[in-house]
Amino acid sequence: MTEPLAEGRDEVIYMICSHKRIALGQKVDEEGRHAVYAAKGAIGGPFDYDMSSPWAHVRFPDGVGPSKLGWAVIDPLLESVEGLVFDTSFDPAADPEGDVGRHRHELLPWIYDRHLELDKELEVDRGDVLGGEINFALKYIGKAGKDALLRASGAHHKLSLILARTLVYDPERLVYTLPCDIHALRVESDQAGERIVELARLADAVDQTRIPRELLIAVVEEALIAAVGARENHRNTKTRLFPQSDAGDRLVAAGIDRVAITFGGIPERMTITGRHRAISRDDSFLDFRLPPG
Repeated sequence: MTEPLAEGRDEVIYMICSHKRIALGQKVDEEGRHAVYAAKGAIGGPFDYDMSSPWAHVRFPDGVGPSKLGWAVIDPLLESVEGLVFDTSFDPAADPEGDVGRHRHELLPWIYDRHLELDKELEVDRGDVLGGEINFALKYIGKAGKDALLRASGAHHKLSLILARTLVYDPERLVYTLPCDIHALRVESDQAGERIVELARLADAVDQTRIPRELLIAVVEEALIAAVGARENHRNTKTRLFPQSDAGDRLVAAGIDRVAITFGGIPERMTITGRHRAISRDDSFLDFRLPPG
């Protein structure tokens, strides 16, 4: 969520998800925390926030605080500490918060980053969050080069359609695009047991796995669709789910009989829920046995 789409990455698998809108309450409790409330709504109608039950409580460090826009936070530390590149096109005269608006960031990604830091020792206080269980509803899984997520439309690109449907049917939710880097390793079995070749990024995995690049990408995409499931993938994959799919057939022809997929980088308190199952930090790998060739 903190990466600018797929910019600067190798080819990725992306997940298009939705999540309830959240907003900061203005009152601070005795511990100096702001309550955060999740939205509720109805089809085609306005949405409101559930003020009866806070979704989370956040503590801001010195120099960080709420934006005048309730769904955002003013956090200069993203630039001074994390090295986030400042947008040079920012115009303080056109911003509702003036010059401090250059440090405005959406609240949900800010909370996501605090979840990523739960088990880390930091040199600088970044604040913390109580609660704030993030549950993304998975809409679509697809592969993309570095520019694909920037398109408003295109072959197999569902973002514009998902945005429109969410606005009509789930106005209390926002759409997020999560780019997922691909890594791969090869496991070879012999009489002495299993030998694992080092985990490699996609750019290097082709040599280590001896599998063509485009097939590696297709395997990840098709296996995720089969295991997790997403509504917008259902129509064109329901009759040919991995491994009974084009990528599965090509793996079998190459003499491969097993594929396992696991997830890295998912923070605590976060879940991605699809049609078939939900995935979280604690999930084990997804295992596929390929039919004999």
